[in-house]
Amino acid sequence: MRKEDPLCSPGVSRREFIAGSAAAGLLLCLGLNGRISHASGAELVEEFRYNAFLEIGRDGVIQITTPTTEMGQGIHNSLPQIIAEELGADWNDVQVVMPHADPGFVANSTGQQRTAGSEAVRVYYEQLRSVGASAREMLCSAAAARWGVPAAECVAAGSRVVHTGSGRELKFGELAAAAAALSVPEQPKKKSPAQFTLIGKHLPRKDISDKVSGKTVFGIDVALPEMLYAALRMPPQALGKVARFDPASVMSRPGVHAVVEVDGGVAVIADRFWRAKKSAEALDVEFTVDDVAGVSTPAMRETLRVLLDDDVAAVPFPNVDTQVKPAAYRPLDRAITDQAIDSATQVLEMVYEVPYLAHLTMEPMVCTALVTADSCHVWAPTQLPDGGRELAAELTGLPLSKVRLDVTFTGGGFGRKWEVDTLRQSVQAAKAVPGHPVKLIWTREQDVQHDFYRPGFMTRTRVALDDNGITGMHSRIAGQSVWRFQGKPQRPDMADPTVAALLVSDLYDFPGKYIDFVEAPWLLPVGLWRSVTLSQNAFFAESAIDEAAVALGRDPYEFRREMLAAHPRIVAVLDAAAEAADWYRERPAGRGVGIAVSQGFGSLCVQVADVVVDGDRLHIEKMTCALDCGTQIDPDTIHAQLEGGMIFGLSAALRGEITFTEGAVNESNFHDQRILRIDEMPEFVVVLMDSDESPGGVGEAGVPPVAPALANAIHAASGRRLRRLPLSAENITLA
Repeated sequence: MRKEDPLCSPGVSRREFIAGSAAAGLLLCLGLNGRISHASGAELVEEFRYNAFLEIGRDGVIQITTPTTEMGQGIHNSLPQIIAEELGADWNDVQVVMPHADPGFVANSTGQQRTAGSEAVRVYYEQLRSVGASAREMLCSAAAARWGVPAAECVAAGSRVVHTGSGRELKFGELAAAAAALSVPEQPKKKSPAQFTLIGKHLPRKDISDKVSGKTVFGIDVALPEMLYAALRMPPQALGKVARFDPASVMSRPGVHAVVEVDGGVAVIADRFWRAKKSAEALDVEFTVDDVAGVSTPAMRETLRVLLDDDVAAVPFPNVDTQVKPAAYRPLDRAITDQAIDSATQVLEMVYEVPYLAHLTMEPMVCTALVTADSCHVWAPTQLPDGGRELAAELTGLPLSKVRLDVTFTGGGFGRKWEVDTLRQSVQAAKAVPGHPVKLIWTREQDVQHDFYRPGFMTRTRVALDDNGITGMHSRIAGQSVWRFQGKPQRPDMADPTVAALLVSDLYDFPGKYIDFVEAPWLLPVGLWRSVTLSQNAFFAESAIDEAAVALGRDPYEFRREMLAAHPRIVAVLDAAAEAADWYRERPAGRGVGIAVSQGFGSLCVQVADVVVDGDRLHIEKMTCALDCGTQIDPDTIHAQLEGGMIFGLSAALRGEITFTEGAVNESNFHDQRILRIDEMPEFVVVLMDSDESPGGVGEAGVPPVAPALANAIHAASGRRLRRLPLSAENITLA
């Protein structure tokens, strides 16, 4: 009997699980901390099931627990693939297990168990290689001892250990018990890239079969005995509060069990979600008018324009020095930049603008919690398992050891499920009906109107030019601080990096660079959005570079290439994108190509958009993307993520916009927050660069260049320079 995911088998009790595991015999369990259990299956469940990455049973089945959240980005496969590579496993023998919140799964480099910033492979790569390599050496040592030969003469491959001299072999399952009795190597020898047989290859995804058959358990699919459902009544204004509510107004309705105030609204708990939802809609409740009640989008835009002129309030931001490892901040000199602008033969001044954006995850916000007098169990599609578990302990007053959080598959995260607001509400609701699991579900309208939005920003960029190119660039950005809303400590002498970082790229070789930030006064709910600061700043920065090239009569691709000459790695990516897009092909009137460069998440990305413009009608023929993400775990997963990132970026650039009237969000669902449909898709071309560099992030790298490449292509095709997103705000529609 193999270990079952408690989500998939809610009817299997812990007692049944332990008994079944005892019957399975000994396992080799290697945890993040390197501990090995020598005990029976029953004891393994007690001690190792919750903080072990790798388990090998007598039957030869290799169970690998992925520590991070699978949101569609493929790390359910990629992280186990790293362990399996170093272990010498046959991929067909591997079973992947979903994680739960536990210190054993914390990444050594971050001190957290989280899924954000395209960092999963980056932060776990060496750590998981060590887990696999240690187990491999232990299995080889166990085999060598049985055969009476040196361990150096034994190799592991295909879930077997082979003695190179005699050809004798033993399966991993036959060695698991003996290997478990050995000490863990402190510095296991890892494979060289030339020895890889799994890393760099496309392997069948372990989650596809269940997803196709409908067996996969997403947050919305959790089903438990005696489950109740919670629906919310939320205020019309962002961050509104409950003034009063009357539980009696709905308690007599069929199926209603409880009505309880939670952070952000009132939860109605019933035996069916539809009954809970209709009762929440009928609830007698009043909400307070929050400080944002007077905030409306037209006035906000005018405020941002005024803030761009506020020299006193502007706070500087340094660029990241990519030549220093680890990355360090280097000051930018405003005096040099101002001097370049004052003495320039030509100065460009442009104002760019992007709107507030919702995350629009396919799976709406959902969480299930079960609270009893002495325990709390949470099932959540969350990007922050450890933080969510700690919050549940705080809300219930229980010690952390009495709180369990199981991570479900997640139907998209994009930064939205980094927030723990829904988890908070779910636990608060579950406390009102102890002993009953409560699944709390947001409607799509609530999801759109009570998001933690990517803030809207306005940027003014001044570019100094001479006959040789750019001599200086000053970009000032105005908008909300994400860090301030999140309550993070801020340095008074440095701008919020989630707002201002890479507003002027540090890769381009020109002398005068300066970035500063003026903070907007309102406090709308904001958070991190897919690609973080680059979601807006790649558009601002690469649009400005393109405008400079056009003003100088230079080819935008060649202009960038000259300024990037000191960085051959990004030049190679730039060249690959231009070649794949057939940059120099003659295009008739109304057709054009635009290019954009992005650095971030340990990866380098260049995209080219190929478009046709007829008046206000736009047809996107092709998007070409070249990426250097260092060592590739699975190229097919990378292709999928880049295509998905481009679709995500195109949807936002074309139509994405959240607007406010008196503090309330106007938009409510996919009819007014439309994403690209299948019949609107362009052709996608992806080029992956071979590299032995450390792995970089992929899930977010494909988003930032989309908008600037598209806007630059529209200019090339029509002569019309678009500086405001979405393009629908400029009356651009898809043909």
